[in-house]
Amino acid sequence: MHLLESLVKQERLTNSFPYLELHHKSSCLTDFSFLTVAAYIELPFMILPIFNSIEELPSSLIAASRDLGATKWDTFRRVIFPLTMNGVRSGVQAVFIPSLSLFMLTRLIGGNRVITLGTAVEQHFLVTQNWGMGSTIGVVLIVAMIILMFVTEIVRGGVSE
Repeated sequence: MHLLESLVKQERLTNSFPYLELHHKSSCLTDFSFLTVAAYIELPFMILPIFNSIEELPSSLIAASRDLGATKWDTFRRVIFPLTMNGVRSGVQAVFIPSLSLFMLTRLIGGNRVITLGTAVEQHFLVTQNWGMGSTIGVVLIVAMIILMFVTEIVRGGVSE
């Protein structure tokens, strides 16, 4: 009986959003479901560093900005956002590196139809036995991660010349 109720609720849910083109279609094994689940998994890795940066921000700076006549938007744009950029950079690194290899997620959620760089490496090594191309993609991933780390360090101003 519980299975029947869940099917009726699912049918009611898909019929209530005809503009999303979910009518009589399964939302599993699609690109949209893969992107939704990937964003759901990676979101905490972006939010937590930003939250820590905001937490460490002295409230006196925000109060001083408001006292000097800045609007809420100006306070965010000129005080809060520049002072929390370290958290944004850390979040970008924490999200970028694991998101390159979501190959199990592509199998489970995307139905092995979504190709990420991690799945491309796996397919070249295990399916097509093209180890050279798999190694090349792996090296490109490593170089991309190193470049991202250097770029975020340079933007932060940590590399001295």
